[in-house]
Amino acid sequence: KKLNKLIKFLRINQYFSFFPILKEIKRFKPEVIIVQRDLTFPTLLAAGFFKKIPVINIIRDPMGLCPKFIDIIDGFNNCSELLTRKNCWNCINRWRTLRVLLLDKYRGSEYSLQTLFFSLYYKFLYYLSKIYLYLTKYAFVNVVASPLMKELVVKRIKSKRIVIRKITPIDSTKINISNTLLSKGIIEQIDKSKKVILYVIPRNEGGSKGYPFVRLLLNKLSKDYLMVVVGTLLEGLKKHPHVINLDKLPMDNLYYLYQKANLTIVPSIYTEAFGRVILESLINKTPVITSRQCGANYLFKKKNYVKILPLKVDLWVKEIEDFFKKPVEIPEDDIKKIEKMFSHKECANQIIELINKVKY
Repeated sequence: KKLNKLIKFLRINQYFSFFPILKEIKRFKPEVIIVQRDLTFPTLLAAGFFKKIPVINIIRDPMGLCPKFIDIIDGFNNCSELLTRKNCWNCINRWRTLRVLLLDKYRGSEYSLQTLFFSLYYKFLYYLSKIYLYLTKYAFVNVVASPLMKELVVKRIKSKRIVIRKITPIDSTKINISNTLLSKGIIEQIDKSKKVILYVIPRNEGGSKGYPFVRLLLNKLSKDYLMVVVGTLLEGLKKHPHVINLDKLPMDNLYYLYQKANLTIVPSIYTEAFGRVILESLINKTPVITSRQCGANYLFKKKNYVKILPLKVDLWVKEIEDFFKKPVEIPEDDIKKIEKMFSHKECANQIIELINKVKY
């Protein structure tokens, strides 16, 4: 059990799936295989390389494209270079110090044995990342969710078989909005505030979802703002007087928070393949401020209810203040278009279209 936990923690459990996948391929003899995330590596190796079965590989995030999973090179800048031993090892060596500068790790942690271990671990993953990128060439097609993600993938894979499709379905019609998991005190606190900012952070790996930036932002915002941080409990926010920090919530409660918030912020630091939070916020009639690193931005460049900004604290503070002075409404027609464009049916049809191209 301890060994299994360690393997899972190090994210190398996927590499042990090769033989079970090969066994299932021999058993079912599929005409096409659809794969994503952790099972991509062994499936491409088993199906695409050895068995020559067409594989539709859905790339949902950039984690497999970077040995340390997060494509940050310095400050809030992202890597767009080819993966080379020199580039990656230099980046890995800087990463331990960068996390301290980003306030994601305490000062002095860059010299710890744990940090040294992870530096060696990331250098080992560099070689696995290179193999992964090589294997993606054996996919029938690699599917991404946005032009931003395609631009990154093209540079790393150097393949023409990369397409943009809608692979981020959102559900709105079947969700009954609820606040059952929120305490009475939290509900009252939200209701009393006239300046509620929602920040959804499903995980906090290396600050990828923007927590280091949000900490800087909180220091600059005035005391009349209330920030609701949901998805991950963060030690640094426990005693913050103007923050409500909640763990993961089911969709009905999360949608309640979207509708109660006046504004949603999406300050992703790493390259966000798409940014589901943006869509979820908009269909719940809540405007968004987002970083340039979010793939979904291309859909809303001309919309006044989505502001796309570089990760500069003063710019975000000014935009937030301006928003509350002149609130923005999202047209009902736009909400309906988003819901239709990213419905389960529409997203499924886009994948079915790719399957038909394989078969016929």
